[in-house]
Amino acid sequence: MQAIILAAGHGTRLWPLSEARPKVMMPIGNKPILEHIVQSLVSNGVTEMAMVVGHRRGMIQSHFGDGSEFGALISYYEQSKPLGTAHALLCAKDFPRGDFLVLPGDNVISPEGIKELLAAEETNCALLARSPMPSKYGVVEMSDLIVSSMDEKPSRADTSIISTGVYRLGREVLKSMEGPVSDGSTGLTDVLSSLLPELSMRGIITRGTWCDAVYPWDVIDMSSRFVSLDGQSVAGRVESGVVMKGAVEIGEGTRIRAGCYIEGPVIIGKGCDIGPHVALSPVSIIGDNVSISSFSHISGSVLLSGSSIDSHCHISRSLIDSNVQVGPHFCSASRNAYGRVKEDLIPLNDIGCVIGSNTEVGGGVSVSPGAVVGTHCRLRDGTTVRENITDRSEVY
Repeated sequence: MQAIILAAGHGTRLWPLSEARPKVMMPIGNKPILEHIVQSLVSNGVTEMAMVVGHRRGMIQSHFGDGSEFGALISYYEQSKPLGTAHALLCAKDFPRGDFLVLPGDNVISPEGIKELLAAEETNCALLARSPMPSKYGVVEMSDLIVSSMDEKPSRADTSIISTGVYRLGREVLKSMEGPVSDGSTGLTDVLSSLLPELSMRGIITRGTWCDAVYPWDVIDMSSRFVSLDGQSVAGRVESGVVMKGAVEIGEGTRIRAGCYIEGPVIIGKGCDIGPHVALSPVSIIGDNVSISSFSHISGSVLLSGSSIDSHCHISRSLIDSNVQVGPHFCSASRNAYGRVKEDLIPLNDIGCVIGSNTEVGGGVSVSPGAVVGTHCRLRDGTTVRENITDRSEVY
């Protein structure tokens, strides 16, 4: 079995995180989303795969190369213009020799989901899941286990069953797709929906773990769901007087100074400097080369590579992107809130803030739950941010 991974999209709803990288390269547990997908495929014996790339494709290709480092053989196909997921799939129409898997590169799926598709007797299958917010996805209806309709992002959903965007298809489906795509259909869900009468597509509701980063806050939940640690792995230096409980992973060259309290699951990358007297609570993910100064508390948050957190900071259920400099006494508390994406208000449970890459945060700054700060911003000392801040803004 071969696999085609669709990795050409920009991910505009993930702003500001998608400004620094392709959406598929967003780190989840200090590994790109796309790497999780490759690992799930390889663990099921699917080693020959194609990636359809576009936006910032160089970052993807330099990370994966020919795939040998990951136990895979990877070919690349370019989608030069963002013409939708159906068009992206057809960019690799010459790749499969027979039945194949299709996966969106911006969803994390556990090996169990891949196994379910491979075990199916039917040629054409859709991997499904249940969602509390089905209208964000393609809503699916079934009759006798056969998919009868797929409606992409409806205004109202009558079922909680959604398409994960992961399919098993026969090679002949690609030929059938050419007509709808040439007529202007762009989304894979819409095109496959128009072909359902001839596909006899079985729906499989997965028992594995699947999740999608649609909005920036989703990355926090994805990170907590896909942290899978067993015991403690310490490759760095831990000074005396450090308390570690539960599953903790510490990368090479990292120093945990005296008086720190770490309660797992917690992942700390390479080359970090933590403490003294820093508290890390579950589930926190610390990237490479991050520094956290004394008397700061990080809880359930994601701090990406190269960021610096000064002393006496409180960061709860938040995401700090790469190369962000945070001054002392910064506060990002978490609670139920609404996040804004363009004109939409998104209800969020127990959430802090998101701060985009290369932003400077002064001392005594507070950012309200649900607020998003763009990239390359500057927040002056003592400011309070209560709403979204666009890229390259300065707040006094």
